[in-house]
Amino acid sequence: MNTKVLLIIPCFNEEKRIHIEEFQKANSNIDFLFANDGSSDGTAKLIKNIVDDKRFYLFNSKINHGKANIIHLAFKHASKYLKLDEYSWIGFWDADLATPLFEVENMLKFIHGSRYKTVWGSRVSRLGSKIRRSTLRHYLGRIFATIVSYVLDVKTYDSQCGAKLFNAEYAQIAFSSRFQTNWVFDIEILLKLDSNFICEYPLTAWDDIGDNKVNIKKDFIKVLKDIYTLWKSDRQ
Repeated sequence: MNTKVLLIIPCFNEEKRIHIEEFQKANSNIDFLFANDGSSDGTAKLIKNIVDDKRFYLFNSKINHGKANIIHLAFKHASKYLKLDEYSWIGFWDADLATPLFEVENMLKFIHGSRYKTVWGSRVSRLGSKIRRSTLRHYLGRIFATIVSYVLDVKTYDSQCGAKLFNAEYAQIAFSSRFQTNWVFDIEILLKLDSNFICEYPLTAWDDIGDNKVNIKKDFIKVLKDIYTLWKSDRQ
């Protein structure tokens, strides 16, 4: 892969889940900006050990902003301190690598030569793929997609997968301003962009690492509140 990519990696208390060696083994054309979101464990220290100002960078926030706005702030940081014009693609990726990093190249190959300006990983279980996802998460995801489709008229199979790539133009639109929501900021991004230029790529591998920080039933209420926020904003 010759295309240069910058991945923002949002991190909140990831010390026990982040495998630094996997990032170090990734394709040399991928640079990483780790965005520490006010972690109270050893996440920042762990990342500082590999920061080299060549391929691995750190944006360190002492307070917690939530995934959406730590990505926004990290992008602003990159705009100021990194040479963003060197990157053909900018995106974000989950720190636990539930989506393996080899999927970056697969996603870019999938849309090569097409009209698409952004490609989103999608967890579609099918023959030939290795998608390990809990039954509860799968069905909540289908309920979420149905609600979003009905309320916001957004047609997407899996907007919440934490593996997304944007070309320079769409990255600027997606990340340059603060988000209204945290739990459904992916949908907020989609509403900012022209869906005709967004492609969902069926991942070949995804592993449900098991996030103890998420209370699925409790947090689903927060998701519904965020959907209402976007619905209300869209009507104004």
